[in-house]
Amino acid sequence: MSDAGDLDDAVVPLAGIGIGAIAHEIGLTKDTLRVWERRYGFPRPMRSPGGERLYPQEQVTKLRLVKRLLDAGHRPSKVLAQSIDVLQQLAQESGVGQDAPDAELDRLVSLLRSGAYDDFRFEMLKRATRDGLERFVLDVAAPLSARVGNAWAAGTLQVYHEHLFSEAMQVTLRTLLRPLSDALRGRGGRPRMLLTTLTGESHGLGILMAEAIFSLAECECLGLGPQTPLHDIVDAVAAHKVDVVALSFSAAMPAQAVTNGLTELRTLLPAGVGIWVGGSSPVLRRKLPDGVEHVPGLTPIDETVASWRQAAVL
Repeated sequence: MSDAGDLDDAVVPLAGIGIGAIAHEIGLTKDTLRVWERRYGFPRPMRSPGGERLYPQEQVTKLRLVKRLLDAGHRPSKVLAQSIDVLQQLAQESGVGQDAPDAELDRLVSLLRSGAYDDFRFEMLKRATRDGLERFVLDVAAPLSARVGNAWAAGTLQVYHEHLFSEAMQVTLRTLLRPLSDALRGRGGRPRMLLTTLTGESHGLGILMAEAIFSLAECECLGLGPQTPLHDIVDAVAAHKVDVVALSFSAAMPAQAVTNGLTELRTLLPAGVGIWVGGSSPVLRRKLPDGVEHVPGLTPIDETVASWRQAAVL
C-alpha cells in the first residue's frame, strides 16, 4: 500500500539520491521523510521507473540544512516551507554550523573542494609532523572535521569530498598513533579501552581521534573500527578484560537508534564495565540510560580518565 502523498509523484527516469542513502547520510529516518512529504509537501521526490523515491540534489541540500536547524531546536513546521536562502539565513542568525576564523583550516578545505587531494594530504601530514599528535588532534583534526561537516551540510562540499577527507585524516592519525600504540601494548595501562561505533554509525573518525587522546593518557586501547555488532562488543570485552567501552555518535545517527543501542548494550555488559559516549549527536545532551557517561569533547578525556583511576584506587 503506498502513501497517500505518493499518488501525486510523477514517475520519471531521472537521476537522484535514494531514500535509503538520504536516511543514512543525513540522519533522517525513511518514515520521517514520508511523513513530511504528506504533511508539509516537502520533500518532493521524483520516481524511478521502479517506483523508488529519488531526491534531487537541491532537495538534499535543503534537507541537510533542515536537519541542522532541527538539532538546534527549530520545528519542522517552521522550516520545511522555507527556501534554501531563508534557511541559510536562519542558520546564520541561530549560530548553526558557524566556523571560528582560521585561515589555515580554510585553506585545507579549499584544497579539498578544488580536488587538490595530494596537496591536501601533504599539508595535513606536514602539520601533523610539526604539531605532534595531541595538538594535531585538538587544533586540526577536530575543528577541520567540523568545518568539512558544515560545508557538506551547506552543500559546498559533496559526499565524496567528505569521504576523501575522512580517509586522508584516518591515514594521518594512524601514522602518528601507531608508534605510541605499539609502545603501550602489554604495559597494562588502565582503564583498558574498547573503542568502536554501533551498527548504523559509519563515521569512524571521531572514535579514532578519541583513541589518540586516550593513548596519550596511557590507556591501553583496543580499536575495533566502526559498526561493531553488540554481541561482538560484549565478546571482546570479556576476552580482553576491558574496563570501558567508548562509543562515538555523529549527528547522522537517528536519535532512537542511539538510545536503543545504548540501552541494550548497557543490559548486556557487566555492571563494572563503563560506557563512555561522545560525538556530535544531539541525543547525547539529553538524559542518557543509567550507567552511560557522556564525555563532552576530546579535551575532557584526561579528566574523565583521572576520575576513573581515582575511583578504581578507592
